[in-house]
Amino acid sequence: MAAHRRIVTALATLVLITTGTVPPARAEAALATQVVTLAASDDIVGNPERGFYRYSETRLSGDPSTYQRLDPVKLANERKAEGITLIFRYFYLDGYRDRDDLAPVDLDLLRGDLSAARAAGVKLVIRFAYSSSSSADAPPARVTGHIRQLAPVLNENAGVIQALQAGFIGRWGEWYYTDNFVSDPARPWLLSDADWAAREQVLRTLLESTTASIRIQVRYPAVKQRVEHSLRPAQAARIGVHNDCFLAGTDDHGTFPRTGDRDWLATQSSSSLTGGETCELNRPRTDWSNASTELSRYHFTYLNADFHQSVLDSWSAGRAEAARRLGYRIHVSRTTTPISAIAGRRATVRITLTNTGYAAPTANRPVQLILSGAVTKVVKVTTDTRTWAPGRTVTLSASFVLPTPKGTYRLHLNMPDPVADLATQAPLINGESTNAAYAIRLANVGVWRPRTGWNDLNTALSVAAP
Repeated sequence: MAAHRRIVTALATLVLITTGTVPPARAEAALATQVVTLAASDDIVGNPERGFYRYSETRLSGDPSTYQRLDPVKLANERKAEGITLIFRYFYLDGYRDRDDLAPVDLDLLRGDLSAARAAGVKLVIRFAYSSSSSADAPPARVTGHIRQLAPVLNENAGVIQALQAGFIGRWGEWYYTDNFVSDPARPWLLSDADWAAREQVLRTLLESTTASIRIQVRYPAVKQRVEHSLRPAQAARIGVHNDCFLAGTDDHGTFPRTGDRDWLATQSSSSLTGGETCELNRPRTDWSNASTELSRYHFTYLNADFHQSVLDSWSAGRAEAARRLGYRIHVSRTTTPISAIAGRRATVRITLTNTGYAAPTANRPVQLILSGAVTKVVKVTTDTRTWAPGRTVTLSASFVLPTPKGTYRLHLNMPDPVADLATQAPLINGESTNAAYAIRLANVGVWRPRTGWNDLNTALSVAAP
């Protein structure tokens, strides 16, 4: 264990016995313990639900010959070679501005893309819009009808959707240049109460039609600020922000038009999803010295790897740092375990970890301590991964009954996807399994076990016969 330093100490860990006799399965006698330190890694770790994303787009028109399908082999290869675990996917509804009913063939194409993401071991950031070239969109009633038709397909595949951006309104689905959601198209920034009511109805339909595990993002802080008072707390908590002009101009081209918007997002983003893209070189704001500060302040989980290249290229070595720190980056610094213990009795393992990323994990994942030896024992660790805030050091404690077969057990930390069918060993197209592709890999040296998706804590526990 050249990369790890073991310190053995004798600690008198006693259980207070008040009356009667403590059964063997409950007793935790004085045990000598070992502290194992693990080295942090500088590698870029391709963990799920975070990092730089790849951009893609397609069109839903009722004509499947115009549809550009996702290629699961390409996605899987990018994930393995480059650590790309997120794909941004535009679905342009060009063919439906004047049609109420979505064609079944288009719903099947959408379903096929979501299946391709699952087969490749990636997740999608999704946005629907009616045009990329003009303000032409659909009337509010038609938009809400389309959302209700799309929702069943999205809900069936919620596990592979990292975010559903509000979209639908205006050019690019950015809620600005629009024919149907503003009273005066010549002044798209001037919204009447009726304009806001129509926009709120779109957002409310998204929240009510999709399952609670699907996170919704809006383009501007003002959108959430305007509507959150009328939503249930659980609905408001689902809403994050995507900033698609990060670092541009003085206010990110209308993202922060009002005093206090920046402070609001800095606070909100500590518990909601924030991502986006850069859109123009704008020194000194786009210089890495400032960009790194703002990525951290707004808790960015993802960023577009394909745009804007002049900004990303200007970051030089900073781009690798962003790849490491976007979203969460978890490393274990030490574990404290008994050196040996008696089968059938109780023992405690403590694991100290730190998040050096820009954000906490967006989902509350299961956390499991796994003992692997004569048998495999899975111990549930009580924690909420969404509270693993940037810069926070957390000590997990797992108290459990030791396996009855004697022998040496290696300890592993497993943090699988919270969706059951992504936490199993279902095969992916390249021979991997979903549990490994969608599990969190620690940013430590030599701990990852790609066959199982477990992190080996380089710690062994000797279990003796009673």
